[in-house]
Order: sequence, then C-alpha cells, then structure tokens
Amino acid sequence: MNNDIVILSSSTDFTKKYCNLLKKKNLDYPIFEATGDKTLEIGMHCIAQGTKVIITRGKNLNILRKNTNAALIDVRYTYEDVHFSLKKAKQYSNKIAYFGFDLAYETALKFKNISGEDFLLVKPDSVENIDKMVKKLSNHGIDIFIGGITVARAAKKYGVKNIMIQVDNASLEIALNDAISVLNFELERRKSYETIKQILNSTGEGIIGIDQYCEITYINNRAKKLLTDKNNNLLIDQILNLSNLKDTVKYGSAAYNELLEIGNNSLILSSRPIKIDDNIFGAVATIQKSDYIQTAEKEIRKKLNTKGHIAKKTFNDIIGKSQILSIAIKKAKKFAKSDSTILITGKSGTGKEIFAQSIHNYSERRNEPFVAINCAALPKSILESELFGYVKGAFTGARPEGKAGIFELAHNGTVFLDELGEMSEDIQIKLLRVIQEKEIIRIGDDKVIPIDVRIISATNKNLLQRIEENKFREDLYYRLCVLELELPTLEERKEDIPLLVKHFILKNAPDIKITSEAYKLLQKIPYQGNIRHLNNIIERLIALCDNNIIDEYLVSEVLNLKPNNSEKIFLHPHSEEKNDNTSEIIKIENQLIKDSLKKHNGNKTKVAKELGMSYTTLWRRLKKM
Repeated sequence: MNNDIVILSSSTDFTKKYCNLLKKKNLDYPIFEATGDKTLEIGMHCIAQGTKVIITRGKNLNILRKNTNAALIDVRYTYEDVHFSLKKAKQYSNKIAYFGFDLAYETALKFKNISGEDFLLVKPDSVENIDKMVKKLSNHGIDIFIGGITVARAAKKYGVKNIMIQVDNASLEIALNDAISVLNFELERRKSYETIKQILNSTGEGIIGIDQYCEITYINNRAKKLLTDKNNNLLIDQILNLSNLKDTVKYGSAAYNELLEIGNNSLILSSRPIKIDDNIFGAVATIQKSDYIQTAEKEIRKKLNTKGHIAKKTFNDIIGKSQILSIAIKKAKKFAKSDSTILITGKSGTGKEIFAQSIHNYSERRNEPFVAINCAALPKSILESELFGYVKGAFTGARPEGKAGIFELAHNGTVFLDELGEMSEDIQIKLLRVIQEKEIIRIGDDKVIPIDVRIISATNKNLLQRIEENKFREDLYYRLCVLELELPTLEERKEDIPLLVKHFILKNAPDIKITSEAYKLLQKIPYQGNIRHLNNIIERLIALCDNNIIDEYLVSEVLNLKPNNSEKIFLHPHSEEKNDNTSEIIKIENQLIKDSLKKHNGNKTKVAKELGMSYTTLWRRLKKM
C-alpha cells in the first residue's frame, strides 16, 4: 500500500465515499478513522513512516496543523454537507442537534442563518465533552444527533439515533487531486534539491549558503571538511563573523580571494550576494585551500602550454609543392636569417605554428628555447603572469618562489605569440614596452630583467581592421609586423591536396588505398578549416572505409555530397564561397540551379530541396549569379 498520501476520516460516510473514490481512480492510499488524540497519534506515526500528505477535515485538521509540519489538505465543509445531513435526519425526527467544531460549526451556522432551518447547533468545548453533551441533550428531548465518529459512539451508548455528517463527493475529489498535486510538487522539489546537492558536493570548492540574517542555510561536504579542526569541531563562526561576508549580505558587495587562516588550513574565500530584483536575500561563500588553487593553476598552465620549450617542426615537415606555398617557404627562410619581428597571418588551419617553429629551427637561435603561448586561451590576469612572470607574494595563490615568464624562459631564443589579436589593451602596452626596451619587470617587482628574444606572432584576425575599431594598438602592430608572412589557404594551393592526403593516410593508416576519382573529388570541395579540415576528413574516411579502399562514393557519402543523375557533379553547401570566374564547378552548379528553377517554375523551396541545400544558401547563390 502506498502511504505517500494518508486519509484521516472523521465519519463512516467520509470513509465509505473515499473508499469508493479511490477504487474508481485505481489508487491505493490508506484510510484511518480517528478523532482527538487518536488523530495526532496516527498522524505522527504515518509521518514517521514516510507519509508526505494527509487529507482530513475539521477538528482533525486543526489538531494536526498545531502539532506537525506535514502537508495537510482540507476537505472543506459545504452547505451541501449540512443540507443533506439535515434532510436525512428529518426522515426520523425534527428534534435535531448538529455537532461541529471550527469550520464545520461555522459552515452550519451560516447555512442556518441563510436557510432558516430549525435545528440545534452545538459547538463542544472538546472532544472529551461530547459524551456528556449527547447524554444531556437526549434527556432534554433531542431525538437525533448529527456529527462525527465521537458523536456516533455517544448516541449509540445512550440509545438515540445518529446521522454522520454527509460529505460532498466533489469536495472529496478536489481534496484528493490537491493532495496528488502537492505530492508531485514535493517530489519535483526534492529531486531539484537532491540534484543541486549532488552538484554542490561534487565540486572541489567548499560552498556555504547564508540567509539575510547571516544564518547557514546550506553547507556542502567539502566546506565541512575544510572548516573542521583536529578535534572535529566545525569552525563555521569564523566564516560568519568576517566583515567582508557581512558586507556581502548587507550591501550586496561581492568579495574575492580573501586569505584566511582557519584551524590548520590556509583558505581562500570569495562571497557573492543572492539577489532577486535588487533585493538581497543572502549570500553564497566559496572556500578552497590556497595550495590547491596553486596546484590547479599549475596544471592549467601546463595543459595550456604543453608545447614546451622546443620547436619540433622544420620546413621539411611542410607538405606541398605548389608555387604559392613554395613562395611562402622561400620568404620564411629569408625572414629566419633576420632577427626582426615576424607577423604570420592566415586563416585558421593554414599552419601558422608549423611555420613559426620552422623559422626558429632555420635561424641562428635554433639551439635556444622556443616558447609558445596561446594568447586567446588564457584569462587576462593569468596571461599577464605567464608573459612577464611574478615574484613571491605578488598576488593570492602565487607560487612561494615566484615564477619566470615566457620572455625569461625564451631568453636567447624565440617567443611565439599565437592568436595575438585577442590580447587586452593593457597587456598590449606592456608588450610594446618589452619590444622597445628589451627588458621585463615581473609582476609585484621593481627589478628590471634584460632579455634577448626574437618575437614571432600569429593571428587569423585582420589587425588593421581591429586598429580602426580601437581594439589593437597601431604602434604595437608596426613593432610586431616588421616582417609579414601571409600563408595561403588550401583553396589557393589545391594542387597540394593529393600530397597532403597521401601524407595523412601514411601517417594514420599506411595500408589504406585511395582511388584517383576520390583524389579528384577531394580537390573539388572547399575547405573552410584548411589543412586541419582536410586532416579531419581523411581521418573520417579512414575510419569508415571498407576493404582498406577509399573511393569517390565513400567521399561523397561522408561529406554529404549529392550526385546529379549519373554525372559526377556534386553540390556542396559551401560552394557559394568560391569565385565563379576561377572555378569550373561553380559554373556547372549555377547551370543546375537554373535548370531546376525552370523545372519547378521558380519555386525556390522545391529547388533547394532537390539540390540538397538550404533555402538561405540558394538565396545567396541566386544573388551572386
């Protein structure tokens, strides 16, 4: 039996009708008949056994409401209850006493005033006094009593007629539906709470929830562990008494990275307000060991700068024999003999870092460090410390011994600044000074450290445009761009695709063979991601090929290319980016679009569907035709 919902009945009519309703709805909730102290006893027992919602009415409701925090659903008394109870009683006598507590009494009183019905309305002082009152009234000529279980027992005892207060079926069903809704809501609330609880307990940070009165509303397991001393005492008061935390709760001002000594732990605390419509309802505090933050920072830096201090690539690793690539390599070799700054530009995937490493290994600095950093991968504060280093105590969480920046690490060698265009303005200013003065100052220090490095930077952004948008300093641009090397896209060196394909196959799966038709098809499609894009496609083809053979059919299937009848002409979703004057395939595709438009009487939706392109792509293609 499901005891999530329990029904506490105060009359046999109530019980009988609820049994019928539960049977009708195929529900299996327990029903108990009780009044007075027995109501509280049964209710407390059910709650202890896991009951979430109790359905009852009248005095029973008030007893439970005063003594428990359980969810209670009231089966409200209605005029219909009074009317049908009186109607049934009058079949035996007009000398009627109607007993009722609280809402039952109030409802019967209003009914009596409105209807003008003649009956004695009784409100007992307590359940225990009902027996005496029934005896007294029966001696004074009352023939029939209306009430609940206790009234029925007393009437039977003294040999007088009793009618149970009738219950309206609609009221019972409304109460049952309300109880089920409350149960479902409570289940969803508990699911949400447990989900959030598990999330908060899964994090490496200690988390504390505080209300507007600076009382703890939640504390996760990690916070308990960090704030428990060797005597197993929870030192939470030391957190609650912090002035910064109190200011967060009172004024809504966030606080970050406050260093605390609690017990034997050195902790970092941050706090943020909980606000709804500018009203402050408390705060969330996060705590963590300072040495954990230092370790995490070290690991992040290691992952973000996994390339180490050695350039592994040379010009021999650059695949291709196209004229445009040969010109770029020749130019890069000339640049390598100079010590001036180099800016390598080109779209994503064109091989900017390979060229940077090759230039370093072709230069006089080849035996010295090559230190690379991705400027877009690091937050501003960490990027600054990585570039210029810091001394002991420069900021919270800093290494006790300090740390050398990449310019120091690359002394006598080469610094490669990848994705330079994402650098913030204040770091740009500091970088400009490093280039001009050939010296750095660590964060938190006043000591000048001379450096000798060659700077190679790379970007896929248009820095001149960013200068116009005030996002990049013009003076820094000219310092970094003494020599500029623009790398060709794969679109501009399509004759290198067979060599690249062969290289990627030999590298990943030497046993795989590829047909000449597949080669030709791979040369026809566009590569927005350039060499990286091509490498990705080859790896996919290797994974999906059968019998160690890659043919044109597999290529068209993997790339979602669509054949037109028996001809080996294919439409590609990005074909519109090519130049009509230089690409024969664009001309053929344009003719296919024209033929399809004629076939479908200009219906662009049908044309797009037939040619396997989106409506937007078709619209752009038509605009260019």
